[in-house]
Amino acid sequence: MEETQELQHDTPKAFMEVLPPAKIEDFCMELQNSVASRGWKELMPVQAGVAPYLLARRDVIVQSRTGSGKTAAFLLPLLERLRGSEKTCQAVILIPTRELAVQVYNEYKLLAENIDVSAVAVYGGTSYRPQLEAFKNGTQLVIATPGRLLDHLIRGTLSLKTLKYLIFDEADEMLSMGFYRDMVRIGEFMPKSKVAAMFSATMPDSVKRLAGQFLHKPDFLSYSGDGVHVSEMDHIFYTV
Repeated sequence: MEETQELQHDTPKAFMEVLPPAKIEDFCMELQNSVASRGWKELMPVQAGVAPYLLARRDVIVQSRTGSGKTAAFLLPLLERLRGSEKTCQAVILIPTRELAVQVYNEYKLLAENIDVSAVAVYGGTSYRPQLEAFKNGTQLVIATPGRLLDHLIRGTLSLKTLKYLIFDEADEMLSMGFYRDMVRIGEFMPKSKVAAMFSATMPDSVKRLAGQFLHKPDFLSYSGDGVHVSEMDHIFYTV
């Protein structure tokens, strides 16, 4: 791994506590074994930077490019925190497309091979039956496109009353595809006491507004360049 991580403080320390980056050894042995089997020697910058915030139950918005390793940045802390003994939906990952939902689900299968946490990919254009069976069996992680997820919520076939984590993956793409109203409706089915994270390659005003609706005093991490900037959502968004 050639990338390096440079941490820069863009706001006074009095306003925020910048968390130190995570290491592979910070996760449970089952996850350590999973990443070792994939040949990982260390976490990529976005993974090391984001994981501590989710593990500490702090909302975060992340600007990160495609191919940066961001999927594992939220899957690793989710798999660390979700409890297989609790047969209810504990986390939702909102995804713009069916293809990306399958991609994230496949990444989950690789990382969770030694973890007792079940997941289901939920998207349109396919049978409801496997999704309904997964909900009935108490799957803990739902990876879903907004339209099909909202459909289940309206039908009452899925409950989010026990939701602990909400992840927006490629938030800018979901907004550009016209999913804003669906996301707002989905939010009505969720408890207020949850941890939320938003990942986006770009940071237009629409993404900032969406973050303002779903995230509570989030930290902002930018991996848009060679370094890393950390700031509060209430302050300026910096790019490097």
